[in-house]
Amino acid sequence: MILRRVIAHFRKQEWTAIAIDFLIVVFGVFFGIQVANWNAAEADRRAEAGYLLQLQRDIGAIKAELLAQVEFEQYQATLASELFEETREPPSVLRNRRIRIGLSQLSGRRTLRVESPTFVDLQGAGRLDVISDAALRDALIGYFYRTSRIVAGLDKNNAFFIDDSFTGFLRDNNFTYRPWDVDVMGSDEPPRPVLATEFRTKVLSGPLFSAEIGPLDGAPNGPVADEIITRLSWRAFISAQNESLAQQLLTLTSDIEAKLAAEISERRT
Repeated sequence: MILRRVIAHFRKQEWTAIAIDFLIVVFGVFFGIQVANWNAAEADRRAEAGYLLQLQRDIGAIKAELLAQVEFEQYQATLASELFEETREPPSVLRNRRIRIGLSQLSGRRTLRVESPTFVDLQGAGRLDVISDAALRDALIGYFYRTSRIVAGLDKNNAFFIDDSFTGFLRDNNFTYRPWDVDVMGSDEPPRPVLATEFRTKVLSGPLFSAEIGPLDGAPNGPVADEIITRLSWRAFISAQNESLAQQLLTLTSDIEAKLAAEISERRT
């Protein structure tokens, strides 16, 4: 319709009308582009707000995971020290059972995973730039990079010092696994790296885990007992190291959590 009008004005040499039609077209295109840009920007702002909330939830879950890790490592280090004291006691059935149960507990370790599905999704899709605040975006990238390095160190500690060294020693010296016994140990169940299912509880309460097999019936200062003390010292040290790494991650996590909260709060005002 506009084109027909322009042609008609041109044939009649109505230059003012032609100019008006031209301006109508130009401004129409301009405003159309502006509206499209505004809609796109508004959609990006809504998407960013949603991602920030999701990241905040992910960071909250990571913090809870780290607190559980700290609790577990502190318990393991304390238990190793208590078992050292137990090895100094005169041989007895109760003493031996406590040491066996304690060593079994110390053979367990907790695998730490600090992950944000939201960050992985944004990074994988190449959409990290949806976070418009460059400082916050860089802080998130730096946080997850440092986190991955620290978790790798903790995994290495677990694999070498616990899986290979500590558990390997128990296996090589015929220390059978003993589930936690509240009455024998005189304390509640320790924090568990895995969930206790009905089937797991049934298996661990069977006769296989009550058979008296192992070299711990001798004097507390015998060769095996001396080796146990050495292993306990390393086990306590590794839990202390892992606890320190988890505390470092907690500090980093609290910092990025505060930055996210500040950004979200600013957008709401």
